[in-house]
Parts: sequence; structure tokens; C-alpha cells
Amino acid sequence: MKPKAANPGSAGVPAGNRHEPTRTSALPAPALVPKLRFPEFRKADGWEVDGLGKVADFVNEKIPLERVGLENYVSTENVLPDYGGVARASKLPTSGSVTRYRPNDTLVSNIRPYLKKVWVADKEGGASNDVVVIRAKQRLLPQYFSCLLRNDAFINYVMTGAKGVKMPRGDIGSMKEYPTLYPSLPEQQRIADCLTSLDDLIAAQTQKLEALKTHKKGLMQQLFPSPEEVAA
Repeated sequence: MKPKAANPGSAGVPAGNRHEPTRTSALPAPALVPKLRFPEFRKADGWEVDGLGKVADFVNEKIPLERVGLENYVSTENVLPDYGGVARASKLPTSGSVTRYRPNDTLVSNIRPYLKKVWVADKEGGASNDVVVIRAKQRLLPQYFSCLLRNDAFINYVMTGAKGVKMPRGDIGSMKEYPTLYPSLPEQQRIADCLTSLDDLIAAQTQKLEALKTHKKGLMQQLFPSPEEVAA
């Protein structure tokens, strides 16, 4: 009988010292934690992330035009830029239907998204087809959810998928993929309370600024003779 050929990889190496490949498991992804966190949540779990379409509904409920008026009709024309809210509509469509929105829904003007026309509804009404109505599901507080969408990061993301040059329009499918980050409900509430208080302060200061502008205009009208008086 011929002797068996020795395994060149194991020749002269005691069985106990041979190194065999071991299967390694994938390391868990690091926890998502923001750079700034309120003290009471610094030891809390990391944040979750899901596509926007999984944590919110894109509302498509239609109602007759007869059920809305100038005070609760929203279109791309009367949503104010830079997250400035909404103005009273100047006109209504002559026919068709509108998308029903409810309090706490977030409405996004989908024409030229870079104008940042995003409004959080405080009443019920109807929106034109060029306004996207988005409603948070149970995992997200409406107040926190609105902060996510009234955010330059969301607008920039929408613009990357927008179609058209002169009048770019956001792509709904792309919006639904937007990575939506969220912590526990108590932390969501804490964040929303903080940002809402800042919004209230900004609104109050804006009203003071507008009042000062009006006061200055009135003074200038009285401090300088009008052209009509000079002509007389």
C-alpha cells in the first residue's frame, strides 16, 4: 500500500494549533444620536429611521369644491414662502374637487419647492392638486412631524428629485423615500415644544417689526410735504 499524501497545509502542525477560518457576524449599525440632545434623554436609546411613506400618509381624500370657501382653501398661491404660514385665498377654482385636509396635517406646495411653502393646518379645508397633504401616523407626534417637514433638509431632498426647470415639481415617489428620523414620543414632544416656542417668539418679533414699519411710514408721510401740496 502506498502511504497517504500529507496535507501541505497541516504538515508538522499539531491539531490543537491549527487555525481554521471562523464565521463572523455583521456588526450592528451604530445608534443614531443627534449632536444636541436634552439632558433627560442623553442616556436614552438611539433614534429610529424610516421612509416618509412608512411613517405618514399622503392624503388623497377628495371632497366637492362646494365644501370649501376662501377662508379654508389652500393652493400654491396663498401658502406663504419661507414657512410663513398661509393667507386667505383670493379666489376659488370654478370646477372640480379638492384634497381634504384636517387640523395638524402638513401641507407642502409642490410647485417650486425651493420657495419653502409648507404650512401646518389649524383647521379643516381643501387643497388644490398642487399641494401635497401629509398626515403623521401614530409613531410620530403631529407637532414633531411638522418640524421635520418645515426644514431645509427636507426641501433640499425634494429638490434633488424635482422634475422640470422653470417650474420644478417635487416627485411624490421620491418624497415617500425621504429618511425620516424620530426618537421616542416623549423626546419628540420635548423637541416640538422647544421649536414651537421659538416659532412663537419669531412671530411676535415679526409683528413688532411690521408695526414699526407702519409707524415709520406714517411719520414720513407727516414729516415731508406731499408732491400734491408742493404743486398747489
